[in-house]
Amino acid sequence: MKAIRISVFAAGAAALAAAAPAPPPFGAELLRDRLWDDGRAEYNVYRAEEVRDGTVRKGEVVHIVVKEPFNPKLRVKADAPSGTEVLKMNQVIDFPAGVYAFHQMHSSFWDRVTGNLLKFSLSSNDSCGNSFKLGWLDGRLLRLTYHTYWDGEGDGRLDQRLPADAVFYDELPFKLRTLRRAPAPAQYAISLYPSVVGSRLGRTEARPATIVATPSGSGRVVEVRSDAGVDRFTFDSEFPFTLLSWSRSDGGSLVLRKAQRLDYWNHGKPGDEKLRE
Repeated sequence: MKAIRISVFAAGAAALAAAAPAPPPFGAELLRDRLWDDGRAEYNVYRAEEVRDGTVRKGEVVHIVVKEPFNPKLRVKADAPSGTEVLKMNQVIDFPAGVYAFHQMHSSFWDRVTGNLLKFSLSSNDSCGNSFKLGWLDGRLLRLTYHTYWDGEGDGRLDQRLPADAVFYDELPFKLRTLRRAPAPAQYAISLYPSVVGSRLGRTEARPATIVATPSGSGRVVEVRSDAGVDRFTFDSEFPFTLLSWSRSDGGSLVLRKAQRLDYWNHGKPGDEKLRE
């Protein structure tokens, strides 16, 4: 019986290697789930290793996912319930580098009905200066505004037409959780837009990449393969498919330390730091 299972897996792997990648079957079921209507946020704390200036730095990253009413005209949080709701994910990145320090936050906003990314923003401050980037998406058109402290890219705007299969690197930790489950290994083709996390403008064009999803006994492993290397994500097999670990192509990594649902905006008092421990 054991030999049969090995043969079936080998045959499946061979078929996967031979098959042309299909578009990824992302769904909106996770975004629409009533889990997000309980008045709390998903607040997950990760042990992190971040690579800066070619050196691995140890620190902490917090992922916060929460429902918000959205003003589609101004593209900001609405003061009152509106016809549009989004799930927002904040990636809060903090780590020291000798006497230097990095504090960064990336936010993604997905329409709860369609699952489409509507907006992203990035604030980056380090011991040299502040940078900010804002991306608005209108269908396949990206309007990217940037303000950095680097010569030649202080203030500017780029309007870009995106491929139909574009996925943004910085939305992957949540976007891959919406990938529909399959009982066997599956392979998908995307155009991957590079990360905007950083003080510089950086590269701004999408490049071909492949998503390879493999079921496992303890969860689900998803690899994203591109010319930059391989990012390997491990997700819990149980709903809501929490990100357990992320090994990045640049040498950085995240490992889940604590997962909870929390109305974190009500816990800013001295002593509430224990909720992160």
